Amino acid sequence: MDGSEHFLEKFVKPESLAVVGATNNPNRNNYNLVANLVNLKYDGRIYPVHPKEKEILGLKTYPSVKDIEEVVELAVISVSYSQTPKVLEECAQKGIKRVTLIAGGFSEAGQEGKKAQKKMADLLRENGMRAIGPNALSPINVPGKFAICFHAIKRIKQGNLSLIFQSGLYEARFDWLFSEFNLHINKLIDLGNKMDINEVDALSYLVQDPETLVIGIHMESISGDGRQFFQLAREAKKKGKRVVVIKTGRTMAGAKAAASHTGAMVRGSDVVFDGALKQSGAIRVDTIEEFFDTTRGLDRFGTLSPKGNRVAIAMLPGGMGVMITDLCERAGLVLAGVQETTVDKLRKVFPPWDIAPNPWDLGVTMQFTDPMSIYQTWVESMTNDPNVDMLACQVPDRMLLLPKEFFEIFFRPVKAGKPTAIWVTGMDSGSHEILEWLEENNVPVFRSPEKAIQALVALYQLARVA
Repeated sequence: MDGSEHFLEKFVKPESLAVVGATNNPNRNNYNLVANLVNLKYDGRIYPVHPKEKEILGLKTYPSVKDIEEVVELAVISVSYSQTPKVLEECAQKGIKRVTLIAGGFSEAGQEGKKAQKKMADLLRENGMRAIGPNALSPINVPGKFAICFHAIKRIKQGNLSLIFQSGLYEARFDWLFSEFNLHINKLIDLGNKMDINEVDALSYLVQDPETLVIGIHMESISGDGRQFFQLAREAKKKGKRVVVIKTGRTMAGAKAAASHTGAMVRGSDVVFDGALKQSGAIRVDTIEEFFDTTRGLDRFGTLSPKGNRVAIAMLPGGMGVMITDLCERAGLVLAGVQETTVDKLRKVFPPWDIAPNPWDLGVTMQFTDPMSIYQTWVESMTNDPNVDMLACQVPDRMLLLPKEFFEIFFRPVKAGKPTAIWVTGMDSGSHEILEWLEENNVPVFRSPEKAIQALVALYQLARVA
């Protein structure tokens, strides 16, 4: 980057915006387009646009964007697909250079929709305008207290994770993602049909954004320059940023579904895409669940990176240790071969017989020794063992009744540079204050051992990719 402001900056940090389709009716989706800005205390100038209303949520309302006293930096257009082209034309006449188009019904809706979208694209080009969408709900900028969203937002926690979506992958999970799942984000850009602004544009912005350390990308196709996309992913890697991609439309049936949803044309070999992505230093995940678990985990790890792939594991049922060992081996991690001095330290919390130090059987040892002493001994021993690069540990939900201060033991390996993930079976981190607190201190919490190991694997892979 040459140091000049990226053209997307005013999309995520506008000083003024018009909301076309604003409403006073709290039962309509469009109500929250203005209500969220008011509730979040967004400090820009908001101009609701409605042909009949005089005031919306205490804000003077205008019958058209042409009636607004100033030329706003961004227009959010949320009217029906049949009205959208007309409003876009009014924005062009007013001199507005940036728009977000929320309505669907264009390139994904047959030949007539494609014609309408092409006509809008021509209008943008002729007037030097840029647009997100159509069929997009975007953007969100948490530190900027700015959110274009249909859901009523009470609070979104700020993190260093920024997300790019081709379609509203997050929309159906919105309340859960930002409450129980405890997702922290910085920015979110939903691209929709990518009539103008595409994933390469969005990635180029986030690569140079100092507030973004983890970038999660959902895509059904590459609309921009594919070579530039992979170059940007490499640039992100060089800057210490972590890029996670989920690309759908891998099969013929999936490609057909993508075309019907956002009008995406999925071209090229998926094998080639996969190889290029690996060479660029990004990682690819296969499922939506894996995408959100991995990006959240990477964000909560902060800037920590493991020195190697040797992991120490502690879990309650012994049989789970076999399963986790298999999981680690398949994913590229190995069980750390701990030093004999570490075994000697652990012996004070052994049962009456010798047991394996890794994976560590919490269930057996808890039959003979106080759980707090076991955890303290295990965590301290593994933290001090030079053969251990990272830790994964189960915490039974009943232990959440212990004093909050006890859980500070999990900060020790983190301070020693050893990433640590824990899991509480069946519980998301946003469901308990102690778990939230752990995540605030770079110890991500997961619902299962598979998810905890998956996050450590992603962290290791990103650390070792050239």
